[in-house]
Amino acid sequence: MAPHGKEISEDLKKRIVALHKDGLGYKEIAKTLKLSCSTVAKTIQRFNRTGSTQNRPRHGRPKTLSALAQRHIQRLSLVNRCMSAASIAAEVEVVGGQPVSAQTIRRTLHQIGLDDCRPRRKPLLKMMHKKAHKQFAEDKQTKDMDYWNLQSSMVVGVSWSGAA
Repeated sequence: MAPHGKEISEDLKKRIVALHKDGLGYKEIAKTLKLSCSTVAKTIQRFNRTGSTQNRPRHGRPKTLSALAQRHIQRLSLVNRCMSAASIAAEVEVVGGQPVSAQTIRRTLHQIGLDDCRPRRKPLLKMMHKKAHKQFAEDKQTKDMDYWNLQSSMVVGVSWSGAA
């Protein structure tokens, strides 16, 4: 069954055991340290059973990635920030020899503190747009200062409605 409250510190557990060894009962220890009787009782019983106040190791699924693999993932991501999680997973599989999912890569990067980045959307220029840009630049390149002075004065005199 899962614990219902927060755990008490190791220091407090050692104080409970020390007070019990001094001859105090559960209720007196609980009142002195402002804890519940059941907390005091369970701590002392655990100490009598195991000889230690430390918690037993908890169960859980072992990590898929080693610390070395996590550093490799971090390095790959920092070298190329636009690299996808799937491509990093493929790279890690080639180097490490074990299959890793893209979601595991995302989770690992998030735990490290690296979030995803997406390239900014921008309009794609087709070949005809590039040629038109080049033609415009070449046409305006040979114009002298009188042309540009005339253009700037015309722009100032034009209102948004089209009438001068």
